[in-house]
Amino acid sequence: MMADIIRWITDIPQNLKMILGGLYNPLVLIVKIIAILVVAILLSKFGSKMIRKALEKQKTFKRKLDNKRIDTMSTLLVSMFRYTVYILSGVAILTLLTNALNLQSIMAAAGIGGIAVGFGAQSLIKDVISGAFIVFENQYSVGENVTLEGKTGVVEEIELRVTKVRDIRGDLHIIPNGEIKKVTNHSRGNKTVIVDIPLAYKVDINRAFKAAGRVCKSFSKEFDTIVEEPKVLGITELGKDNFTLRITAKTVPGAHWEMERKIRKKIKEEFDKENIEFFERYKVVLDSTEGGEQHGA
Repeated sequence: MMADIIRWITDIPQNLKMILGGLYNPLVLIVKIIAILVVAILLSKFGSKMIRKALEKQKTFKRKLDNKRIDTMSTLLVSMFRYTVYILSGVAILTLLTNALNLQSIMAAAGIGGIAVGFGAQSLIKDVISGAFIVFENQYSVGENVTLEGKTGVVEEIELRVTKVRDIRGDLHIIPNGEIKKVTNHSRGNKTVIVDIPLAYKVDINRAFKAAGRVCKSFSKEFDTIVEEPKVLGITELGKDNFTLRITAKTVPGAHWEMERKIRKKIKEEFDKENIEFFERYKVVLDSTEGGEQHGA
C-alpha cells in the first residue's frame, strides 16, 4: 500500500505533463515564482517580528542601551533584513526566468545595461552608507526631535535608505539619508527658555522687575522639568516706543516650549494684578493667547 502511494506521488509530474501538455512548464514556473514570493513575505514579517521582540527584551536588562538607541537599532536591522530578503528573492526569480526561458545570451548582452543600472544605483549606495554613519555616529535616534533638511519633527524610523520624520501637524516627511547634509538635534542637552516682555516706557521698571521676580520664584518649586530656575535677566533692548524685559530658564529637552507658554500666562496674570501695562502691540498678543488657553480648557 505504501509503495503504491509513493509511486503515485512520484508520478504526479509525469501525469501533469500528460494532462497539461505545453502548459506544464509555464505553470510550474509560475508556481515556483509565487512560492518564492510567499516565502519572502512570510520570512520578512516573521524575521522583522523576531528582531523587534529580541531588541525589546534588551530594555528589561539591567545593563542596557538607551531605549531610543534600541528603537533606532530595531528599525535599522528590520530594514536591512527586509532588503536582504527582497534582493535574494529577486535574484532567485531572475535565475528561474533565465534558466526556463533560455535567456543566458540575452543576460550576457545586458552587461552594458548593467553598467547603466550601476550608475543609477550610486544614489542608493550613497543613501545606505549615509544611513550607516548616522546610526554609528549616533547623530539622532528614534523618538528625538530634530531638524533635517528644513523639516522639523520627531524621528519615527531610521531605515537603511531613508529617515522618516513626523512634524507637529502630523505630516510624515521621508528624507533619503544621502541628502541629509546638516542635522539639528533638539533633544540633546538642556534647553534654554527665553521670554521677552515688551513694556512701555511709562511703566515703573522697579515694579515690573519685582512682579517678574515673583513669577520666577513660583516656577522654581512648581515644575520638576526645570533644571535652572527662571530669573529676570534684565532689560535687553531699548526701542523707539518700548523696552524689553527678558526672563530666562533652563529645562530638560522638549519642555522649553511649554514652559515659555506657562511663564507668559503667569506674567500676564501677575502684571494685571499690579496694573502694569504691556506695550500695546504685545498686549494684544497676550490677550489672544490667554483667551485661546481658556477656550481650550
